[in-house]
Amino acid sequence: MEDDIIDYAEGRFEIRPYPKYRDLMQITDLVNQLGYNFPFSQKQYSLEDVQEKLRSEGAQAFLRLVRVQEDISPKAPFKKAGDFVAERLALLSPSSDLIIVDPYLFPPNPKVGEDEYSEFLASLIAPILEPGANVICIVNTHSNKAVESAVAGHLEHLVPGVTVEIHQSDDFHDRFWISGRSQGVVVGASFNGLGRKLFFIDTLEQSDVDSIVAELAALGI
Repeated sequence: MEDDIIDYAEGRFEIRPYPKYRDLMQITDLVNQLGYNFPFSQKQYSLEDVQEKLRSEGAQAFLRLVRVQEDISPKAPFKKAGDFVAERLALLSPSSDLIIVDPYLFPPNPKVGEDEYSEFLASLIAPILEPGANVICIVNTHSNKAVESAVAGHLEHLVPGVTVEIHQSDDFHDRFWISGRSQGVVVGASFNGLGRKLFFIDTLEQSDVDSIVAELAALGI
């Protein structure tokens, strides 16, 4: 009985109460360790549901998730997926102070190569910035120095007067982009795997932004 496969094709699992983002990532890691996938599927809404959410929450209720997955053209999946991500991240502009918390922002072995990845990442960041902006990146201790330098060089070419600070810390495991220390988004996967799987970007609650900013301040950032 314990080894029987149970078919839930006609149903969906839900978690109650709704988990915090960090808890959900831990649950996902455990599911993956057991050899299963934990795909995200959006709720199906009736017309009445849609009308009510538009009245109570506005269009953002339906626009805040960006879906980027396998149906992107196999000839240029990375670039086309990047167009979706760039459009969503652009909502953080204009920014004179951008914080990017991402352990794997500068991966050791970018799947598209260091040059293309560096240009891509700079192309995501630059449109958000005002001239003279400061960009702070918090990455892990295994960050790729060559990619760090290349991205900084591209940004200096694209944004007049920009400064780039890179801090290393193994205390952060999630991915956040925060503009002006007042608004931000959570990024659901590494850019290094962009176009290969479900990829979402969602707006951070103000309390989460404040909490992350406070953690960074405690580290002197």
